[in-house]
Amino acid sequence: MSIVDKVKAYSVSRRNFVKGSAAITGAAAASALTIPVQASPKAQVTNSDETISFSACLVNCGSRCPFKVHVKDGVAVKISPEDGVDEAIFGQHQIRPCLRGRAARFRTYNPDRLKYPMKRVGKRGEGKFKRISWDEATTIVAKELRRIIDTYGNEAIYYQYGSGTTGANLQGRNTCRRLLNLAGGYLNAHNTYSEGQLNVIQPYVFGKAGNIYGTEQQTLFSEIKNSDLVVIVWSKLG
Repeated sequence: MSIVDKVKAYSVSRRNFVKGSAAITGAAAASALTIPVQASPKAQVTNSDETISFSACLVNCGSRCPFKVHVKDGVAVKISPEDGVDEAIFGQHQIRPCLRGRAARFRTYNPDRLKYPMKRVGKRGEGKFKRISWDEATTIVAKELRRIIDTYGNEAIYYQYGSGTTGANLQGRNTCRRLLNLAGGYLNAHNTYSEGQLNVIQPYVFGKAGNIYGTEQQTLFSEIKNSDLVVIVWSKLG
């Protein structure tokens, strides 16, 4: 019996719900905490004992900008952009990661990065936490989900879709949403926090509605070379 069948079959029992949710939640947590720089099986080797692997910026913007990871003695020491192939107007341009992508290694080695479950032991905002086991963490999650669903209904469970790894193909939020669906459903988000309010205000700014992914008000980027002044509103040339 698959883990999905187990959760469906035992969803009424809190004890069995914990068994089913443990594997799914554990996989979600492991996926969400994956180091954002992953080594390529065909890494380049330099003369200084430094290997260069290709990865990408897998954050919430979804651009997935590629970059090169310079690794020395098992530690990422530098992030650099990919090599441009064809810089012609309609050619294959070099995709340069922004500062967030270039700082990926600081995210990986940040001392505040969570590597295991933490439980708050003080008042909210005090910053007091203690480390707990995965078994205790999944038990707490299952118990509270069951309590809230039984008391207020599934519409009281809201899942925030921004996970910090939205650009990744294997991301933790998908397994979390799967678990909540197996528990009976949840309150979902609609539209996007990137442009939800932008679409409402845009008609008052430009006189006509559109979206950040392209409208008839925008000028082709190829016309930049013929311009003396370029004004870019709520956008970037990554």
